[in-house]
Amino acid sequence: MSKHICISLIGMLILISCGTDPIKIDWIFVEGGTFEQGKNQIIISPKGDTITGFTSPHRMVELDDFYISKYEITVKQFREFCKATGRAMPDAPIENAHGVKVYYKWIDENPMLATWDEANEFAKWAGGRLPTEAEWEYAAKGGKKTKGYAYSGSNNPIEVGWVAENSDSTFHKVGLLKPNELGIYDMTGNVGEWVFDWYNPNKDSLTSKVNPQGPPDGDEKISKGISWFYGTQGADGKPLAYGIHMPEVRYQSPKSTRNDGFGFRIAKNK
Repeated sequence: MSKHICISLIGMLILISCGTDPIKIDWIFVEGGTFEQGKNQIIISPKGDTITGFTSPHRMVELDDFYISKYEITVKQFREFCKATGRAMPDAPIENAHGVKVYYKWIDENPMLATWDEANEFAKWAGGRLPTEAEWEYAAKGGKKTKGYAYSGSNNPIEVGWVAENSDSTFHKVGLLKPNELGIYDMTGNVGEWVFDWYNPNKDSLTSKVNPQGPPDGDEKISKGISWFYGTQGADGKPLAYGIHMPEVRYQSPKSTRNDGFGFRIAKNK
């Protein structure tokens, strides 16, 4: 084989490699299985109120193996995506969830505050996709390694997530607290995370129970994990057994939403 052919083949291999893995993502393998989605169908507020209608559908779901990112996608990773695709970095939010003007600045290690479309486009560029609601919930609960915690990795959400009691009214750099059983960080609190599914409870029953993709249409998209904004303790100062940060809980918003409560992580097929 000539020297020129060897160089050409090496170049092609480099291009192929770059095309399939344009950015470094720390992937966690999630062994598939059957699990009880939406096991807990109520939320108890810090004031003791019982709330219904804010959880995923209650059903047994079967999932194939998949991978999910170990961390929420960061500003640095999203900036690389923007550079590679020739798009401008979006403006950071001006106000926080309390309505106070804080004029956020993009910090590389922080979770990227993205719209759903931005998250979806990043995922495809990075060789993956957004996780489905069922995949996200299964991974948050620890998959086949689950220990049955109420939150993602603990019965005390403060150990594993930035929430009202420990967040100092803002999100934080990814990966600073304890991971869950699978080694995944920040699936409780910090920022809620966009998933693939449309929010359309009236059509939840139409979706398959094997690798469900969510309803075929809707007006809003689902996010999971809830943000730093919400409290997790009752009047007695103890963690709520059924708090709003449980993996079952879903939040719905327009795709164009960008604020300090919405980020994302990505998934890919095995």
